[in-house]
Amino acid sequence: MLSNHNQRHFEQGGEAYARNRPTYPPELAQRLARLCAEQRLAIDVGCGSGQLSVLLAVHFDQVLATDISADQLAYAQQRSNLIYRCESAESMTTPDGSADLIVAAQAAHWFDLPRFYQECRRVGKQGAVIALVSYGVPYLEGVLNARFQKFYWQNTAGFWPPGRHQVETGYAELPFPFESLPFPELFIHRDWSLDQLLDYVKTWSAFRRALEQGQGMIFERFGEQLMGCWGEPLNLRRITWPISVRLGRV
Repeated sequence: MLSNHNQRHFEQGGEAYARNRPTYPPELAQRLARLCAEQRLAIDVGCGSGQLSVLLAVHFDQVLATDISADQLAYAQQRSNLIYRCESAESMTTPDGSADLIVAAQAAHWFDLPRFYQECRRVGKQGAVIALVSYGVPYLEGVLNARFQKFYWQNTAGFWPPGRHQVETGYAELPFPFESLPFPELFIHRDWSLDQLLDYVKTWSAFRRALEQGQGMIFERFGEQLMGCWGEPLNLRRITWPISVRLGRV
């Protein structure tokens, strides 16, 4: 379950999260679907505003997308074969043995993993695919990347919740009681203006925690530093996030 602080972060940031977070490449959903014996039901746990859910809906007869935050779900994208439910990862209402795919994207580090895995074994068909997806720290072009990496690793380090380390390592250190399967390398690429990048940074839990502690000036200074080497603020710069997938079968 989410702590009160972590749950509050998502409840207060649903609209910004939906608007400013990067979306996954369609290849991610396509490759996950191909691994399943059937494409009847996919469950997207901790779905947020449905960034991955809508991509899965292209490949599965039905997608059930769940999240504990009603605010996130309020801004979720709709599809005719996509159902959203406000419920926890550790207590799904899905029938036993019904899911072909269970995926959690940028969410598993918030879960009570033993209880979540127990639910995966219950709702998954025999041999169903389970995938924990994360995207790591982005990198930028040239001198911008050095500024960004210093800001992330040094200036914001004290504001991240403990689970952030799991994202940074691509979930490699998360307990995963399933036989691991390989997954091809994937990336998210976006061409963003300066404002778009800064709006993304403001969706970080570290940003909200810094504001709560009266340390928002750290982020203001970062924006000023980037402006000095970005060039025209409307210029688009390439931003890249590496995608990691812990993959197995229940």
